[in-house]
Formats: sequence, C-alpha cells, structure tokens
Amino acid sequence: MQELIKYGKKIVEAGLAHSHFGNVSKRVGDQMLISTTGSMLDELAGQILTVPIDVATPDELDVIASTEINVHRAIYKETSALAILHGHSEYAVVMSMLYKPGEQIVPEDSESVYFLHEIPVVTGGVGSEELSRKAANALRDHKGIVVQGHGTFARGATVDEAFVILSSIEHACTVKYLVDSARKIKF
Repeated sequence: MQELIKYGKKIVEAGLAHSHFGNVSKRVGDQMLISTTGSMLDELAGQILTVPIDVATPDELDVIASTEINVHRAIYKETSALAILHGHSEYAVVMSMLYKPGEQIVPEDSESVYFLHEIPVVTGGVGSEELSRKAANALRDHKGIVVQGHGTFARGATVDEAFVILSSIEHACTVKYLVDSARKIKF
C-alpha cells in the first residue's frame, strides 16, 4: 500500500496526472490494491481498497473503487502485469488525438524506442467494457498505451517499472510532438 501512495505522489509531482485524475493498482495474488474513485493521487493514504480481480458479480467495494476498475481487472487477467498506473499527461493526450484508433505512436528518440518500441492508441469510454478489452489486448504485447483523448496506462512487474513506462510514454510523446512540429517549419 505504501508503494502505491509513494508513486501516486510521484505521478502528480512529475506532471503525469493532475491530483484528481488517474489511478494506481497493484496485484497481490488473486486480489488487487486500487485507488478509490475521485481520490487525489498525491494524498492516497486511506484511499486504497483491496478487491478481487476475478469476480462473477461486482464486489460492494467496486462502487467506491476507481472508475477504471474493470480496465485494471482485464489487464491483470490478460497480461503478466503486477502493477498498473493510469495517468493523464498532456503530450500523450494531445498525441492520442492526432492519431486514429488502432494506429501506433512511433517514438523518435532512441531511449523511447528501446523501452517502448511503439505506443498503441486505443479507444473506449472511461471504465467501459470496450476500453477494458482493447487495453488488455494492446498491453499483452506492449508496456504502455494511450487511450484516445483520455490518458495513458502502463503495466509493470513492479510499481516502479510501471512508473518508468508511464514517464517514458510522456517523454516519447513530448519529443514526437516537438519533432513533428519542427518538421512543419521551413528553416
């Protein structure tokens, strides 16, 4: 739990989400720790719940868990993820709106190419079945994705790894946006 609290603060401090946007989770066996809906990522003490990953019917805590709980569940079920971070970083959101669903953002800088290879752009409403399915499918083969007009999801074997991916997505999108903009200028 303390790890999620620590990284919630780091997400906000790094500008990867505003305080009330985004969510964090960590898999622990057949359950997950997840932030509550509307909680401030930089003040998560007392705002993290334990809920089952695989449920036949929603748990009573699902109502106060993050609105993205179904997306987190789908990702845990379909990938090797042990931690998931969801942010709303500016350049990633901008870039997602410049790409069509199904396209991939191909980073320009060597570090982003090395860590991410490419970043899929997916669609789906907040917490929807569509987003759950598309996010889980894309994250089988990728470490991070951008949801069109919405934000980023990063998975990792640890919360720290997921944070590196979340940060790398924003870095890649910032560099890509600036390079694409500079190419349009005639020197």
